[in-house]
Amino acid sequence: MTKSIFQKNFSINVEELSSFYLSYMGDAIFELWCRQKILQLFQNRKTVHNFVVKLVRCQNQAQIASLILPDLTPEEKKIFFQGRNGKVISIPKHASVKEYRKASGFECLVGYLYIINRASRFEQLMNKLEVVEHIESVLYEVSN
Repeated sequence: MTKSIFQKNFSINVEELSSFYLSYMGDAIFELWCRQKILQLFQNRKTVHNFVVKLVRCQNQAQIASLILPDLTPEEKKIFFQGRNGKVISIPKHASVKEYRKASGFECLVGYLYIINRASRFEQLMNKLEVVEHIESVLYEVSN
């Protein structure tokens, strides 16, 4: 059987992971993070769904990536650019290639931080004033 993050004493060599692996995990982790944040504010199913869908959109992830990029460590930037430069298979119909690539880099970074047990670093980046303001503006947009 393969290794699982739910196993006790789970360890994995991050150097062996593809950008697809990190991005795929990062996508799931970011959506879970968004769900948790929205559920702290709202309990209405439709409202929660609409807010989460808006937050996990490619364009939003690309904007967050732009906001945190200057604060990334050299290693984090390496992971971000590895994900951003990955092969584009299909682009969402409401996003540009540039947005899709940035979002992929962001997801790769989120997956990386999760795998290396650095959730606190992810929270630090997400609590950056510009990111908080951006997320609040997205939520305001959805509510109007």
